[in-house]
Amino acid sequence: MCLNTLSVNKERKKATRVNKPVPKKYIFYLIVIIYLVLDFYVFSGPFRSGIKRIVSKDQQSLIEIARNEGVVATVNAHPVYEQEVVRSFNDYCLKNGIDQKIISKKRTDSIKSLCLNNLIIDKLVWFHSYHTPVQLSAEQVNEALIDFRKGFENSEEFNEGLKSQGFSISRLDAYVENQFMQRQWIERVISKYIQVSDEEILKRYEADKGARENPERFKVQQIFFASLNKNPIDLRKKVSDVFEELESGSGFELMVGSYSEDPQSKSNKGHLNWLTKERVEQSFYDQIQNLNIGEISQPFETKIGWHIVRLVDRKVSNKLPLHIVKKELAAAIEAEKRYDAIKALINYMKRKAKIRYISNMI
Repeated sequence: MCLNTLSVNKERKKATRVNKPVPKKYIFYLIVIIYLVLDFYVFSGPFRSGIKRIVSKDQQSLIEIARNEGVVATVNAHPVYEQEVVRSFNDYCLKNGIDQKIISKKRTDSIKSLCLNNLIIDKLVWFHSYHTPVQLSAEQVNEALIDFRKGFENSEEFNEGLKSQGFSISRLDAYVENQFMQRQWIERVISKYIQVSDEEILKRYEADKGARENPERFKVQQIFFASLNKNPIDLRKKVSDVFEELESGSGFELMVGSYSEDPQSKSNKGHLNWLTKERVEQSFYDQIQNLNIGEISQPFETKIGWHIVRLVDRKVSNKLPLHIVKKELAAAIEAEKRYDAIKALINYMKRKAKIRYISNMI
């Protein structure tokens, strides 16, 4: 009996729980949630519009503050100031010989945009290298500072450069150290991507004919007559007279010393360095390619004057062995890989970064 009574009581309690109505507050919460979902994602209702107005107002306030402080962009919340862009722009113009007074506004804006982009990249490199720094020794830092100072001819130029950039000695040292550390950080990141294997070198050697071919070379002496500011008829007569002397048996080197007007080759008995077809005018090459060793050319004219040339030696084109050009090929491949690796690194940092441009600042 007791067991039957307990069983009946349990069934009654279960039925009571099942039939108990849902509290009104839960129904209210559900209605509110459904309304908000419809407001934000379906109808763009008053709640969504109100929040957008608040956010827009806050953004306008931030832009106004940025403008007042001269901020042109932010990189992971770190500002890039207009004066930094102006300084970078001035440096760019100075290094490239650009007169700011005569260039168009369109080109000015283009250069400033380039400078801003470079500053953003600098900020990204700084941001990442700051969080995963490269440890530098005192010797490395001192070497970087010395190399930087070598770029100035004297202390006056160095001090003038500091003044123009608004740097103190201590700030400059910190700046150079930081730049060096960032370069080392980049090298550490890309190091595994710029390794060059022997297989890659061999593949480039076999594919690039120009890398393994030593072109035909000529060793010559010349007697040169400059044509600038000279009467063409008188000059032609002089050249003809000198050539007649050579044909009559006068020594070539003696005639070089007496008549040649090329000071560099004249001091070396008329000898020029080894020449290739790519290094001389076509008219010059046409005259020397058909000469036999020891033979003297007929007088001929080029853009700069008249020449009488004696062929001293000739080396035919030949295939350079791999061990001769291996280092050059490795350096070329590494340079290409370095460019691609740095470009990929910059793109990766940009994708991960929060970069914000303040409009109408440049």
